[in-house]
Amino acid sequence: MTKLMHKLQQNIPEICSNIETFISETMSKLNRDGAVMGLSGGLDSAVTATLTVRSLGPEKVHLLNLPERDSKPIHQHHAKLIAKNLGVKLKTKSLTPILRSAKNYRLIPLNFIPFRKLRAKAFEYARSKFFADGSDKILETRLQPEANSWVAKGNAYAVTKHRMRMVKIYQYADQHNLMVVGAANKTELLTGTFCKWGVDHCADVMPVIHIYRSQLEEIAKYLEIPEYIQNKPPDLDVLPGIPDKEELVGETAVVDQILYALETKSDLSEFYKIYGEDSVNKIISLVELSKHMRESPYNMNH
Repeated sequence: MTKLMHKLQQNIPEICSNIETFISETMSKLNRDGAVMGLSGGLDSAVTATLTVRSLGPEKVHLLNLPERDSKPIHQHHAKLIAKNLGVKLKTKSLTPILRSAKNYRLIPLNFIPFRKLRAKAFEYARSKFFADGSDKILETRLQPEANSWVAKGNAYAVTKHRMRMVKIYQYADQHNLMVVGAANKTELLTGTFCKWGVDHCADVMPVIHIYRSQLEEIAKYLEIPEYIQNKPPDLDVLPGIPDKEELVGETAVVDQILYALETKSDLSEFYKIYGEDSVNKIISLVELSKHMRESPYNMNH
């Protein structure tokens, strides 16, 4: 793929070893008895959980799966399989009652549609009305919504779920004196496709936050993560009707090449020729619009 991938492929064993050392040293520094993390059933959390178990041993790792009524059952199934492969018992707790008590499902009218697949179809229809050109403007609009608009309500609907997950994981961590491990990657961080103050932002340690998503895919191969996980697209799984992040952001390999070019201040002219101005400018826009998510909370030193 580019110098980015070429460099990674030569150093995967060393990268994994360094991450495992980092996890164990951080746990000792924080005086914790073990680690806990949310296991979603996706690639990011599968890789992070595997590295954590390799670092600490299965007896010191706790895995939580926190679905809610919009969650796809396939992800919970995969989370169970991953946990079994790692030799760790998976604790599953539905967040639906908490979210219902918080009136989160009332933010958008899909609350009154009883079945998840029907809600997904209704949401797809709504997207076609609000975004006539498809759905490739959702993320930019999400980062600069109008107050009380459907986009703003949909945003609140989605991020509240991840924030509730964060609360439950930290409640469990504090109760058992555990370190919270997060599974966010660099692609999410730079494009703002994470929830500020949510489960993919708040953690005691983020061991793969410096690694692009496409790099994680290579690490997953090295770690022999099951193919049914490796072949899954990155899934938001918070809003019905949106199958995966690539539909909103773009193909992961392409996005990472553009992000790496921005990071290294490389010439973007070739990218404009290959991928088109719209695709490149979209990524540049997401990086700029999500800047505040990486900088906050603001203080007098900013």
